[in-house]
Amino acid sequence: MRETNLPKADFVTSIVIMALGGGAVVLSWTMPTFSEVGAHKYSAPGVVPGFLGVVLLFLGGALFVRSIRAGGYRLGITLERLRMFFANASIARFFTALVLSMAYVLLLGKVSYFPLTAVYILTFVLAFQLWLEKVPRSQGKVWAFAVGEAIVVAAVIALTFRYLFLVRLP
Repeated sequence: MRETNLPKADFVTSIVIMALGGGAVVLSWTMPTFSEVGAHKYSAPGVVPGFLGVVLLFLGGALFVRSIRAGGYRLGITLERLRMFFANASIARFFTALVLSMAYVLLLGKVSYFPLTAVYILTFVLAFQLWLEKVPRSQGKVWAFAVGEAIVVAAVIALTFRYLFLVRLP
């Protein structure tokens, strides 16, 4: 990234960081406090996420002010720049990962953990090996590796949580 674009990147990044921090504060505030069973107020599960959310709000605000002073609010967004932005291969990879991950999170708890995780890993590997990279490899090898990796990783995670952490996944 060029030095002249850093204030603009800082401006956008600061807004995202402050939104995440604000969301963490709001969600942690709504978490149960367990005060009805006599627990101390600082042992509530929302204390640490709330504190981290406040830190993100503060640091995002500092970055926001710094970017405004440097003129980062002048983004200069045009239709041509938007086309160039979304035509970038790294942006396509980012949005592919974002969509796959959001679908996984939305289905988590509604679909059994092992098959959902195996399909997520399989789709992720195939998306990045076959579609985005366009590497002239043997597709059979890529599929075999992706299926094997998906099954092994999903099984190891499920077994680790079940037998090591004693937590049954949905």
